[in-house]
Amino acid sequence: MYVYAEYILMENIIINFIILYVTKTITRTKTSKLRFFIASLIGSIYTLVIFFPSLQFMGKLIIKISISVFMIIVAFNPEKLNKFLKQVSTFYMVSFVFAGTTIGIFYLGENYITARFSFNDFQELVKFLVIGIGLAIILIRYILKYHQVKMSKDNFLTNIIISLNNKKVNLVALIDTGNSLKEPISQLPVIIAEYNALKSILPKSLQKIYSNKKEFDLDLIAKVMDDISDEIKLRLIPFKSLGNDNGILIGFKPDSIKVNLKDETRKLTEDIIVAIYNDKLAQDEHYNGLLHPEILG
Repeated sequence: MYVYAEYILMENIIINFIILYVTKTITRTKTSKLRFFIASLIGSIYTLVIFFPSLQFMGKLIIKISISVFMIIVAFNPEKLNKFLKQVSTFYMVSFVFAGTTIGIFYLGENYITARFSFNDFQELVKFLVIGIGLAIILIRYILKYHQVKMSKDNFLTNIIISLNNKKVNLVALIDTGNSLKEPISQLPVIIAEYNALKSILPKSLQKIYSNKKEFDLDLIAKVMDDISDEIKLRLIPFKSLGNDNGILIGFKPDSIKVNLKDETRKLTEDIIVAIYNDKLAQDEHYNGLLHPEILG
C-alpha cells in the first residue's frame, strides 16, 4: 500500500479545520479563518513525521500535547487562562469524537472479531474517512445543538433575593418570556417560586399546609389566611397550564426583591406578588423560580 504525503497533508488540514471550527463555536471565540488555516497546517505538517524515521521521537505524548496547545494558541490567541483551558478541553473532546467515530466505523465494517486497524488500499482509507467524518459531523451537530440550548437557557438565569419580615431567601430564577401570570384583582406581575426555596421565610402554619400537601384545601387556606393576616397577606392566584385548567396558587407580597443582573443589581420595592409552587419547576434543578419579564421592563 502506498501512502501519498500530499493526501495526508490535505486530509489533515480539512479535519483540523473542522475540529477548530467546532471548538470555536462551542467556546464562542472570535477569530479569523486565516488563523484557522495556519493552525490546521501546523497540525497537518506534524503528521508527516511518520515519513522520517529520525524524527520518531516527535511521536511522544508530551510533544503531541505541545503541538495541540500550540495550534490552540495560533488559532484563538487566548488572553485568559480559563478561556484557554476551555478551548483546549473542547478541542480534545471534539477530536476524540472524530477519531472515535472513524475507528468505530472501521471495526463495524470488519467481518472479523480480531480486526486490525489497517487498509488494503488508499481508496478504502478514503472511504472510511469520509463515512467516519460524516457521522462525526452529524454527532457534533447534536452536541452543538444541546450546547446552544443550554447556553441560551443560562443567559436567562439570574439570582434573586426575596425579603419578608426581616428574613431573606436566595433563588435562581429563569427570566421566562412565556410567563404572563398576574394577580387577577390588582393585575400585579407574579414571580413563581418553589416552596422549598421559600420555606424559611414563610409562617409555620403556612409551612404545615405545604408540607402536608393541603395547598388546594380552600377551607383550610381561608382559616390560615385569617390567622396570619398580621404577618403576611396571602392572595389566591388562578392559573392555567397544560393538563390543568383550574389551578390555584397561593401568593404573597414581599417587602422587597433584589435581582442580580449581569451589569447591575436592581432592588424592587414596588408591588410584586410571589406565588408558591409546591413542586419542581426544573427537572435538572438549574433554577427554582420563574421571573415575570415585565418586572425587568
